[in-house]
Amino acid sequence: MVENLVEKKREQEIQVLHKAFESFNEASQQLQGSYDKLQERIKELDSQLADKNLELKQNLNEKDKVKNYLNNILESLHNGVVVIDSNEKITAFNQSAGVIMGKSPGKCVGKKLKDVFSPDFFESTFAPLIQTKEKNESLDRVYYLEDNEKVDIRVSASPMKDNKDKEVGTVLIVQDVTDLKRLEEEVQRNQRLTAMGEMAAGIAHEIRNPLGSIELFASLLRKDLEEDVDKQLLADHICSGVKNMDRIISSILLFAKSPEPSCQRCDINAMLQELLEFSSNIIYPENIKIIRKFGKGKLFCRGDADLLRQVFLNFIRNAIQAMQEEGELILKSEEIGISKKGKREGACIAISISDTGIGISPENIRKIFNPFFTTKARGTGLGMAIAYNIIKAHQGTIEVESQQNVGTTFTVKIPIWDTKR
Repeated sequence: MVENLVEKKREQEIQVLHKAFESFNEASQQLQGSYDKLQERIKELDSQLADKNLELKQNLNEKDKVKNYLNNILESLHNGVVVIDSNEKITAFNQSAGVIMGKSPGKCVGKKLKDVFSPDFFESTFAPLIQTKEKNESLDRVYYLEDNEKVDIRVSASPMKDNKDKEVGTVLIVQDVTDLKRLEEEVQRNQRLTAMGEMAAGIAHEIRNPLGSIELFASLLRKDLEEDVDKQLLADHICSGVKNMDRIISSILLFAKSPEPSCQRCDINAMLQELLEFSSNIIYPENIKIIRKFGKGKLFCRGDADLLRQVFLNFIRNAIQAMQEEGELILKSEEIGISKKGKREGACIAISISDTGIGISPENIRKIFNPFFTTKARGTGLGMAIAYNIIKAHQGTIEVESQQNVGTTFTVKIPIWDTKR
């Protein structure tokens, strides 16, 4: 009886254990199924993540390409571009801005604008533009580089906005207008000289006619006063004054008349050498040292030898007078404007005449080519104006650099002789 009960209890326990194993197996199968599904889901997520990473990488590459493209455009601009944020901190400073303003772009980015430029320049130029940038105004200013070289610049500003039309900074555009200013001044000078030349020519013709009569009557009067020496001297003074006025009128007419240079081949070096050694129109004081820096060989320009000789003669004479019989007279000639490949298109001969004299004051430099302007006690003030007209007729230019009590340099540029023309 007892054995039957024990056996029956053992069978029950075996059944319970069997059911437990079955439950465990079912749970294991379910867990394995869940694990398999989870692995499949992970694979799907890994695949999606890989796609997203690839898409993100492509987007980053595209953004880098766009960024590099925009940066290349920014660096290729001839105008300077300076970008500041709302706190006036520089976020972009292209190479052209660095060249124009003499700054290193790498050292400027990240700094405040007012810390990069002098307080005076910042307050007079950038500050007003930043405050009134909605008007898209521009300001012309004279900017001095670290070596005190003067540059004419034009600065304009415009607001920088984000995609929500919110202002996030300012874009400053900087232009080097030095050459533009020089051309504008040259055009104005040409117009002024043309008008003055026409007026001077009309006046000269009106004066020359009565001068002839005055000289004739003075000569007749001198003959009638042969016995009165004192009165003869007065008649001589009249004749001398008439001749002097006639000389001035001839200079005026030469200035008013547009020179028409002949197209000849002129050896500049030979011409300058001739003026230094054989010219009877110049007396070279012993205390003035003459330095020749001529280009090698023969430098041929396209022009009229007689007219060019008159120009250089005037420059040399003025240089000697400026040195007051002591100093250095330097004559230099060279061929410029030739490319590395040997092309001579636009090439010219540059001739500079330098002295170590008293120099020209800044207020007088802009006036030296004006007719009748002179700082000499005796002079018509037409020599430089005539020289300017002659060089202009040769399609050349005249540049002047001067510093008081240091010296002056006049540089004449004339087109070279081109056999292809």
